[in-house]
Amino acid sequence: MGKTSIIGVISLLAVSASWSLETGYNHNISVISHTSPFLTSIVPLVQQHGVIDARSEHFHLGSNAILKCSNKTWSEMIYTIWKLNLDGIMCQISSSNDNLNLNTCNDGKAMLNTSRGESYLQIPGFSKRDEGIYHCESVYKAGSYTSNIDVSLIAPPSVSAWLEWEGSRQVAVCLAEGGKPAASISWSEKWNSTSTTTLNLDGFNKVESRLVLPEGIATGNLTCAVIHPSWEEVHMVTPEIFIPWRLVIISVGTISFIMAILGGLYFTRKHPCRISPKAPQSQDYVEEVEPYASYVQSVNSIYNSSADLFT
Repeated sequence: MGKTSIIGVISLLAVSASWSLETGYNHNISVISHTSPFLTSIVPLVQQHGVIDARSEHFHLGSNAILKCSNKTWSEMIYTIWKLNLDGIMCQISSSNDNLNLNTCNDGKAMLNTSRGESYLQIPGFSKRDEGIYHCESVYKAGSYTSNIDVSLIAPPSVSAWLEWEGSRQVAVCLAEGGKPAASISWSEKWNSTSTTTLNLDGFNKVESRLVLPEGIATGNLTCAVIHPSWEEVHMVTPEIFIPWRLVIISVGTISFIMAILGGLYFTRKHPCRISPKAPQSQDYVEEVEPYASYVQSVNSIYNSSADLFT
C-alpha cells in the first residue's frame, strides 16, 4: 500500500509538471547583459509560444523601407533586437522596455513606433548597400518571435527591341537592362530563340533574347513580352528596324572626304596653276652718270677756258 501511494504521488507530480509546460508561461526567457555592447537573449529549450519565421522583402530604389518584426505593442514587449548582415558587414539595432537602446549601424536606420505602439525598423532612401539578411528577435510577455528576412532591392529594367542581320539571316533582339531581379522575356512566336542573363558589376541584370526569323516572314505582328516583379502588367514591345547610326555617320563622313578630294582634283585640272612673273626688284636710287664722251667734252672746254685766261 505504501508503494502504491508513492507511485501515485510521483504520477501526480509528473502530470502537474506536464500541464505546467503546456499551459503555463515561462517568464524567465531572456537575460539582458549589461557588460556586452549587444543585447543577448537566452531562449529556453522548450518554448511553446515562440514563432520562427523566414521571409523575403523587396523595396524600390530610394524608397522609405519599413520592416516589422512582430505586431506586438510596446505595452507587451520586453525587447526587440535587429541583427543585420549587409554583405559581410555586421551591425545591430536594439531596444528594450527599460530604455536600454543600441544602434551600431550608424547609417540612418532606426527603430520607431507606430501610433499604436508597434515597433518597426525604418531604412531611409533604400539602396543596394542596404541589401542583406535582417535577423530580428522580439520577446514579449507571452512568448517570442524570431524571423530571418532576406531584404533586397527591386528595380525595373529599361526595355528595347530591334531587328538586325546576323550574316544571311534576320534576328529579332529584345533587351531588358538594368533590372533587379532579372526580367523574364518571351516572344509571341515560338521560333528558335536563345536568352542570356548577365550580372553587371553594379549588381543589376541584363537579359537579352535573340529570335531567329524564318526567311521571308513578315515581322509586323512580332512582339516580345517582358515580365518583372516591379510591374503589375506585362510590357509588350515591337521590334523596330535597327539603324546603326554610328556606321551611317562614318560612311557619310568617308563619302564627303572622297568627294572633296575628287572635287579638288577636278578644279586643278580645269584651272591649272600659272607661274606668276617674277616681281621686279626694287630699284635703289642711282645717281645719273653722264656718258664718257660728254664728260671728256666738258673737261676739254674747262681746260680751254683756263688757257685763255693766261694768254
